[in-house]
Amino acid sequence: MMSDDSNKTGLPWARESIVDLPDRPQAFYNALLTEHFVLQSARGITVSESSSRASLYLMTLSSSLVAFGFLAQTPFAFGFLSVMIPVIVTLGFFTYERLIQTSLEDVAALYSIQRIRRYYAKLLPGGEEFFPAPHGKHALNELLDIGTRGSWRGVFFTMSTAIAVVNCIVAGAGVSVLTASMGLPEVGAIAAGGSFGLLLGVLLAMHQIRQYNRMIGLLVAEHRPVP
Repeated sequence: MMSDDSNKTGLPWARESIVDLPDRPQAFYNALLTEHFVLQSARGITVSESSSRASLYLMTLSSSLVAFGFLAQTPFAFGFLSVMIPVIVTLGFFTYERLIQTSLEDVAALYSIQRIRRYYAKLLPGGEEFFPAPHGKHALNELLDIGTRGSWRGVFFTMSTAIAVVNCIVAGAGVSVLTASMGLPEVGAIAAGGSFGLLLGVLLAMHQIRQYNRMIGLLVAEHRPVP
């Protein structure tokens, strides 16, 4: 515990300075502006990370396919596929999960920004005209009302789903190659790979919908609108 005479400046200690603020409403407004800036920066970071991770996965996949093209007519082709496909699929799962997480982080940041914008809109009568917000059952991660309703179908248009679709195709191709090497006819091997890829895609879509629903439930329960 610091003694009272340890502060020779006459200023309040940092931990106690809040009680000596001369203008708390102005200090709160300045803090709100800072929070708005920080949240907007966080959204930019999530978008940048999502793009980088998706690009890394697609670049790894395309590079592997180019390398396989050089080995396709050699005895090493099957061995290369047996190593390449599991690595690509594993990277795809990691990328898909992280893309979901960054998307949820973006939704949470935008939801907080919307709360701050509602505060701005109430500073003066009629301020709502200059701070429009989505109304009704619209997607939570929309800044403005664009006339569309929020729906589970939106999961098919996210960056994470695009990566998941590509990864499911790669995984299905791996199953086809594996079953064909075990003596299954070509048609049967293709059917097995296609069925596996489709099933995997459905499971991943269900996982993403569940994650979004959980996130929305937490936001609605814990972050009530400013009265």
